[in-house]
Amino acid sequence: MLASADVLAQDGAGSSNFMFLIMIVGFIALMYFVMIRPQRKRQKEQQDMQSNVAPGARVMTIGGLYGTVVDSDDETVTLEASDDNFLVFARQAIAKVITPAETVEAADETPAEEISEADATLSDEDLDKLRATDEASDDDGKGKHAGNPDRKDY
Repeated sequence: MLASADVLAQDGAGSSNFMFLIMIVGFIALMYFVMIRPQRKRQKEQQDMQSNVAPGARVMTIGGLYGTVVDSDDETVTLEASDDNFLVFARQAIAKVITPAETVEAADETPAEEISEADATLSDEDLDKLRATDEASDDDGKGKHAGNPDRKDY
């Protein structure tokens, strides 16, 4: 009778070791699909973008400099930042290519409504109304339109 209890105990320990092994393998698979695989995909896309940069493309560097590619070779890219200012960067320094589609989308946005200077200027009556609402809403008598008396002019 004692021998059968030992056999049952060994079977229980074996199944818990098997479950632990399955959990570890599952955790490693989850880490691969959540972290490693997307990172490799982003790296491949970045390398493809950097290797396909051609003269005439607008790019942004990792430092935030915008420029137009005027020349490139296997390792470097020459950018024109402004008129007659040429900068040489390593290909890996290109963060993204600004495509013409993005530029067109920005141009397609509706322009802001034009406001005349007379409409944009507050009248004395409007200014008095703002001050009156500020004085009524604040306990210390200083409203949000009163200005900051502690501001320093440099």
